[in-house]
Amino acid sequence: MSKGVLEINDCGLRVFDSTNEILESPGVAIINSHEIITGTAALMRARSHPTEVNHQFWRRLSLESVKSNNPGCRHHADLAFCQLKHIAELCDLPDEVALAVPGNFTHEQLALLLGVVKESAFNSVTLIDSAVACISSCAPRGGHLHVELHRHQTLVSRVQVHEHAELEIAETVTDSGLQHFQEAWARVFSDAFVMQCRFDPFHSAEAEQQLYDLLPQWIARAMRQGEVMAELDDRTAKVSLRQLQDASTPILSRVRAMIDNLGDANSVVFVSHRWAEIPGGAQLAERIHLLPHNAVAQAVETHWQELHSETGNLRLITSLRAAEAHDVAVQINAAAEAGATHLLHGHRALAAQQPLFVSWQNGKLDVTPTPPTHPAATITNHAGRLALRVDAGADLMLNGESIAAPVNLTAGDRIGVADFDGVITAISVEQYGA
Repeated sequence: MSKGVLEINDCGLRVFDSTNEILESPGVAIINSHEIITGTAALMRARSHPTEVNHQFWRRLSLESVKSNNPGCRHHADLAFCQLKHIAELCDLPDEVALAVPGNFTHEQLALLLGVVKESAFNSVTLIDSAVACISSCAPRGGHLHVELHRHQTLVSRVQVHEHAELEIAETVTDSGLQHFQEAWARVFSDAFVMQCRFDPFHSAEAEQQLYDLLPQWIARAMRQGEVMAELDDRTAKVSLRQLQDASTPILSRVRAMIDNLGDANSVVFVSHRWAEIPGGAQLAERIHLLPHNAVAQAVETHWQELHSETGNLRLITSLRAAEAHDVAVQINAAAEAGATHLLHGHRALAAQQPLFVSWQNGKLDVTPTPPTHPAATITNHAGRLALRVDAGADLMLNGESIAAPVNLTAGDRIGVADFDGVITAISVEQYGA
């Protein structure tokens, strides 16, 4: 008998067979008088048919009426059922599934969800909090945070880990979901097309839809290369990673504030794989661990006997047996503990509160606060963390290794040029009160 997971997250409902992801379906619906479309097909029409789109039905799961002339769409729960029905038509479902749910669902929403799932093709045998599942198998003893990105919000859960991993609190950060990031990035690209091509993608529903369809690959390319040449309707506009990071910063700041509020000095912040696709998302906290994309499925497989219910009367599990302390080996990115604040060149130390520019001209390495004619790299400050982006064609070294992709700087990092003794050193300058 096969077993798997249905993860409820409106960024993308995911179905796992064992630990293998077999389908992801965004929590989006298109509703008109003759059909209801959900998932990827709906997402690809959401911008070109804005009056027909609903992407709130999982967040607002309820019997609240939905304005629609489609008889199959009376309320949000109908749309949730439609999406589960469509998912079941697209893949072979496991014989038994664990439902992994966010910790901010109310008791009423959980009861409604179980009713909707019971009417679908999914055979659910357990109900587990996603944060507890992810942390239970990999966290050391103590209080830790799990940070998950949803379509309209971010969920920060605090989990206490001793003999068991137990959910303590789950707090929502509003206006900080995937949709908010995408809208901020879309404005960056739209402004770039207007400035560089005199073309506004938002003046056409079709062009706007195309922009949003291409957004994920543009973001990924910018994160790999430091910039991206975006092509749309035979027009090309250049956007830098720094611009996208700047657009993301206000949203990330709200999430960091919640992390600071719920965490403590020894907390590890476990972030879902989705944050790796957000510029600056992998630097949400000082002590951070990026979870694999199938973290929930791995945990469910490990705890299957503990989770499985034979009675059919499912209750939300918010406490799981924790891994033995000697079996835990979690990789923590603690680079920010030695975060750089200044760049030291010769006898000068320049504060990196504003962008700094590295250049290599006439056999001389230099760093200045004003852009040179031919910059080799740019150093920017994002929420107290310095990022180095090498310009295309520049041949710089970081700690003796060639670099091309953007990197975060920590105190002690050395920027230089091959076969040249001079270096620019990232340093940390501490301020002491009287």
